[in-house]
Amino acid sequence: MVDEKYRAFLLQRLHADEVRHSGRDFYTHLQGTHDLLEDWGNPEPICVAGLFHSIYGTRHFRYRAFPIANRDVIRDLIGEAAEFLAYVFCVADRREFLTCIAAQDIVVRDHYRNNVIRLSRTALNNLLEIEAANLIEQNARGKAALEKLLAGEISFAAKCAVERHLQSLSLADLAATLDPSSVG
Repeated sequence: MVDEKYRAFLLQRLHADEVRHSGRDFYTHLQGTHDLLEDWGNPEPICVAGLFHSIYGTRHFRYRAFPIANRDVIRDLIGEAAEFLAYVFCVADRREFLTCIAAQDIVVRDHYRNNVIRLSRTALNNLLEIEAANLIEQNARGKAALEKLLAGEISFAAKCAVERHLQSLSLADLAATLDPSSVG
């Protein structure tokens, strides 16, 4: 369950329920990502990072709910560990997380500051976990990214959820090929 102080901040201060995201409001997506992470047994900082995972905007979701220049406000609200994960999630090309799975030296480009961020293996795994929740929560159709997530060190619960999601995509594809109305 989302802590009331985070809920109030996102709804009353940022009006996240008034912004559209993946076919519904932004707050619903943020809460859904948080709830998946929580259901998978993640520690509070990872769940909260999931709740704030695109607060500064991302390369795909351009809306900036909060100015990145004022990161200290978010850091004071959610804690340093959660804010760092949320920041990296916003400023990096998330495909880099997937290419770093087997890397010894984990480096992603910070597109905001135009420099690099070195990540620990733990931070990368936490970001992969958040990405898994983010993609599943949005009902993402990108099988390649989801399959690559399975090679990462995400939780067993997250891997099971990714596998179920991939299976549902495969079943949907099969149903579409069998549906006579889809034939042109």
